[in-house]
Amino acid sequence: MAFVTIKRAMRRTWIDALLIVLVGAAIFAPVSTAYFCGYDDFGETHRAIFTDAQHPSVIFTTTHFGTTKYRPLNRLSTYFCWMLGRGSALPFRLRNLSFHLICALTVYALALLLTRERVVALISGLFFCLEPVANQTVVAAIFTNTTAYACLLVGLLAFLLWRQSRRNAWLALSLALVLVGMFFYEPVIVVFAMMAGYLLLELWRGNSPSRKEALTWLAGSAGAVFVFGVVRHLVVRGENPPVPLGTILHNAVLYAGGLLSPVDVVTANQLFGFPLPPALHLGRKAFLILLGAVGAGAAGLFAYCRTAAVRASLQRLDKGLILFLLMLIPVVLSPFLLFTPHASETYLYLPAALYAIFLSYLLWGLLPSKPLYWSVVALFLVSFTVGTWIRNQRVVACGQIADTILTSLPTAEWRTGDWSIHLFSAPSETPPARYGIYNYRGLSTIDPGDADTGNGAQNALQLITGNPNLKAGLVDPGKTNPSCITPDKCFEVFLNGSVRQEKSVLSPN
Repeated sequence: MAFVTIKRAMRRTWIDALLIVLVGAAIFAPVSTAYFCGYDDFGETHRAIFTDAQHPSVIFTTTHFGTTKYRPLNRLSTYFCWMLGRGSALPFRLRNLSFHLICALTVYALALLLTRERVVALISGLFFCLEPVANQTVVAAIFTNTTAYACLLVGLLAFLLWRQSRRNAWLALSLALVLVGMFFYEPVIVVFAMMAGYLLLELWRGNSPSRKEALTWLAGSAGAVFVFGVVRHLVVRGENPPVPLGTILHNAVLYAGGLLSPVDVVTANQLFGFPLPPALHLGRKAFLILLGAVGAGAAGLFAYCRTAAVRASLQRLDKGLILFLLMLIPVVLSPFLLFTPHASETYLYLPAALYAIFLSYLLWGLLPSKPLYWSVVALFLVSFTVGTWIRNQRVVACGQIADTILTSLPTAEWRTGDWSIHLFSAPSETPPARYGIYNYRGLSTIDPGDADTGNGAQNALQLITGNPNLKAGLVDPGKTNPSCITPDKCFEVFLNGSVRQEKSVLSPN
């Protein structure tokens, strides 16, 4: 009888896993065939071909574009994907999606281990798989964050299995995966705080590890950090300055809003014309209205939780687990809050995984009525699906525009020799405000023209032509530019990606 029960449970687990994979594959299928989008894609692939392929040792002996970041496995993965695709973005996108699905399945497994509730685990996996704020990490072709976080999450899962089985092989696997993950992306190091938090949770429950187990974990963790630290120290010079307190608080509010908002900001922009965050400026009146709405919602939730049925249902929740998940979110965000001045949805990938488990578990406790529970879950799933679909379509459009620009230019003529190419945006068109990679139009799909984003136009054209002697850059269409006297060298680019050879507008007085 017990064997039949276990077999049935395993079958249901496999069905859940298949459902998560199929849903994820379906929603991300359109973007998986999209072309590159954004300066990051062209900058890192350019480095792979013109630097790393020529001198492979620099992958391990230099930092990330001269910064204090050290990510050799990131660069190695980029090089392999480029060599595999030979100019196609498909290997990059399939890599990102594959590891995102692994992360979603691991979230399912973590939720199952933590809550012992199959429904909570399934909804957690689906929430995270479809979460819009996790989308940029998946659809930015060049990012390897899904790979790094797969190492972190599977490593955390192996750690939990070690705590249950007491088999040191699980701990060894956990630490090995974490070490690999840190060489992809340094913030993976926060997993040790997550492990420590879980040990504290066990201590609170009266199930603390033995002295030997604690020392084994400490020694193994210290060893992994030591190896990474020594290698990093041999290459990296300098440190990141801390972020001012005001910026930390500002970014913390943005991250909290991104996680807690039931409607994605890009969805609100697409469907209702709501301004994206860069163009959103809340006045005092609007801020007070928003604050009042939040307060009213909190009061309504408190009153709802006071009803007898809900209070009885809430007894099912593990209060220690709720606190554990809530406390981990700011912990895993701390490296970005403390050392990265600009807020980015990329940094919400791991918090979104924790929030997915928290939200699924909380809804399960707050909504004792099954029809109400499934109705609310369905609303969240629809909202997340629509948000992710809209974001994916914008990235597809971005890739199409970038491809149109690069195929419309006479790049076949530029494969050899010294060239100086100048591109400018059509003066008759106003490009939209950018938000992540979701509002790139025209030239911004390859080069936004910002001082801190590098020369995307040159990187893209050198990649397409294979000519390292080609020079390219953006020029201001409102100013006289003597370098555009030669008609073959200047091109006007429209928002839809179409290109027109310029012959007169930029000629000097």
